[in-house]
Amino acid sequence: MKDEPIMSAMSVPVSLGSSESSAPSGASASLSSASPGRRAPESVADVSAPVPSPKPSLGERLGQWFGRSAGKAGGQGGGPKDGRDGKVGKGGKGGKVDEADGKAVPAKLSPRAQSALRRQLTQCLSARLTDSAANEAARDFMTRYSAASREEQLALLTVVADICASDGNALAEAGKDGDGASAKRAGSGGLAGALGSARVRFLKRFNALPDGLPFLVRWRADMLDHRAALPGLAALEDDLGSLFSTWFDVGLLELHPITWDSPASLLEKLMRYEAVHEISSWADLRNRLDSDRRCYAFFHPRMPREPLIFVEVAFVPDMAADVHSLLDEKAPLEDLRRIRWAIFYSISNTQPGLRGVSFGNFLLKRVIDELQVDFPKLHNFATLSPIPGFTDWLRQLSPQALAEALGPKRMKRVAQEVAQEVVQEVGQEVGQEAALASQISGAQMVAWLQTSPERKSEQALQRSLGEALAAHYLARETVRGQPRDPVARFHLGNGARVERINWHADLSKKGAKQSCGMMVNYLYEPDELDANLQRLIDGEPALGRAVSRLL
Repeated sequence: MKDEPIMSAMSVPVSLGSSESSAPSGASASLSSASPGRRAPESVADVSAPVPSPKPSLGERLGQWFGRSAGKAGGQGGGPKDGRDGKVGKGGKGGKVDEADGKAVPAKLSPRAQSALRRQLTQCLSARLTDSAANEAARDFMTRYSAASREEQLALLTVVADICASDGNALAEAGKDGDGASAKRAGSGGLAGALGSARVRFLKRFNALPDGLPFLVRWRADMLDHRAALPGLAALEDDLGSLFSTWFDVGLLELHPITWDSPASLLEKLMRYEAVHEISSWADLRNRLDSDRRCYAFFHPRMPREPLIFVEVAFVPDMAADVHSLLDEKAPLEDLRRIRWAIFYSISNTQPGLRGVSFGNFLLKRVIDELQVDFPKLHNFATLSPIPGFTDWLRQLSPQALAEALGPKRMKRVAQEVAQEVVQEVGQEVGQEAALASQISGAQMVAWLQTSPERKSEQALQRSLGEALAAHYLARETVRGQPRDPVARFHLGNGARVERINWHADLSKKGAKQSCGMMVNYLYEPDELDANLQRLIDGEPALGRAVSRLL
């Protein structure tokens, strides 16, 4: 594969003497898509560069080298940043979709149908929980909504939003005519309390129905999708989220292993819900459920065939450094008598409707307890985790912010590499290497980190800078006092420690796009979890020595 110089990939504009040239644009980094974990990973494709004009001057040549575009606006390889590749979004059940933004267009309800629906919903909101007619109306609505197309569901949601956002007298009276707790809440909070108690009773009515809880989980997912377009849903969705925190309390959940002998319907859901490393085939799934692997999931007693969250575990002799070896179907089975590490390499939430309901942190702790029962000599637990927000964060850094993140020593190494490239290309020094290096932006750095240099010195620099930037991102970048990266926020919030950055650990298209192929190990030491959590609260997340040296 052709080498891509650091100068070209980083695209730093330059003008020397009186000659000025505008940088040609259009170069974009494209990634070779490695098979997800099936065989030895391939390297990332290089950046293609435009051909310079014939017989350029020295200034024009340097302008071309340093002025190439780091890729079109948007995501990797010029693709859309938000992941919308031009395809229509959810087109549920063959319904109509607005081609402009991929959103469903609500079906039109006749005035008579709207009036009947309003009476039905008002009855569900206002009547006591023991009212059989209101309970039957709720059952009818649930059946109708579940069978409706996406556009019809949106039309029904629109009416629900309008009713829940209204200040009608019927809902005010509902707080007074309901059960004792609701009436007390209505009396203490006036109209707002009455409306709130009516909404809660409305949701509890559905929860009391057979299959009502799964319906509410799916319904909240739809509410979250349409909340921005239907502001009236906000209060109802908030109430439902609060109720879910109680109804899905970790004390009510059941931890069960998933094995190759589990029902086929459950295994199919495992394949569909896997969110970290796609399960490409039944053979791939069987490999992940082999004798040296484990998979555990939380279930709710009222949703016994629906995993809420699951974790995949691999037993290995050393802390895993790349996902490709973990997912290699041809790798020999590990001797369970000699295993030293349990690696959590994939954790997937399965229910969008349970967003904000926290039970993932309890999952790993419960699984560690289970593993220690089965393997009393097993004491080492770590993850092999993606860094999903890394490239998006790095891409928006200005040259000054990038230089601050790297520090003066690493910026000096960048300048030295630039100088070496210049000498090789033109046979002489130009004396502006440090200035050129200081103009490198985060977007240009991303493009260069996603290339595959041939020279060993550039490979070493690329790895050094990539790992240093990843360590800075995980340990120093925060949002409202919490780690900026969502996966780091989850594991550090559990009391884990950022143990090691792994270069080229995931060279799949997804891994290269979101983190330039890097992954991270979070170490779980059961006796240190509380102390590490306190360090995070104090603003100093727990770091391993290898990560501390990168800062």
